[in-house]
Amino acid sequence: MNQGIFLENEIPYGKLEKLGINCSSMQSMPREVIEPLMTGRITPLLMTHYRAANGKMVSIPMKLQFQRDENGSLLLMTYQLRKKLERGQVKVNNQEVKRLRDGEVLRKDVNENGRKQRKYVQLDHETNSLMLRSTASVKVAERLREMEKIKDIELGTNQKQAAMEGKPVELAVGEQKVTVGVDLREPQGFKVVNGDMQEWKRQKKIKYDYEHEDFMGYLLTDENRWQYQKLGDRLSHKEKRKNTLKKEEEKSHRLRL
Repeated sequence: MNQGIFLENEIPYGKLEKLGINCSSMQSMPREVIEPLMTGRITPLLMTHYRAANGKMVSIPMKLQFQRDENGSLLLMTYQLRKKLERGQVKVNNQEVKRLRDGEVLRKDVNENGRKQRKYVQLDHETNSLMLRSTASVKVAERLREMEKIKDIELGTNQKQAAMEGKPVELAVGEQKVTVGVDLREPQGFKVVNGDMQEWKRQKKIKYDYEHEDFMGYLLTDENRWQYQKLGDRLSHKEKRKNTLKKEEEKSHRLRL
């Protein structure tokens, strides 16, 4: 575990225990969960258990991610499986929602604890949750300078501005094409793809969430083992629509009888 970008002694067990994940269950996590988590990427879906205000335990499928803020402090991000996109977290209009669903990254000012912070906003399609990260922690300008130094290229003003806004930018490195841009699924919030813009889009389409419409994930069993099972059928948009239509048809049929 300590070979990732996060160390074992940094793990926020106090916060994880509120989700029903203690030290023992953390250590029993399968490689498919622990590796992404400890390297700053997003985990597959996990069934977590949260005690509500009325004392009842509520089971919530969600993804987890460790991030560092601009000061280097560890943050635990949670992306809950939702029936529909919740806009209360950050104000986005219908046009911006469409852009998010099309895979774009937005740069917006977000009010957080009475302070206005500029953040990148991206949609996790599988959970319907918005991913947020401070622009200062992604450090796009610094990463572009590093690329210019390593790749011996010079970015134009328009390219730099587009990258700062969260848009992918295609670069020519000799006879090769490289595409760079903000991707909040990545450990540093920044991604480099060897290929042109089409390759960037192709890789986004084969991401986990596009490939797993059945909402598969990991469930912690009584034996303190994580098992890979269907977690979110009831929250699946397609399943929800099918069940609703079926019930309405059955009700209509009974009334006719």
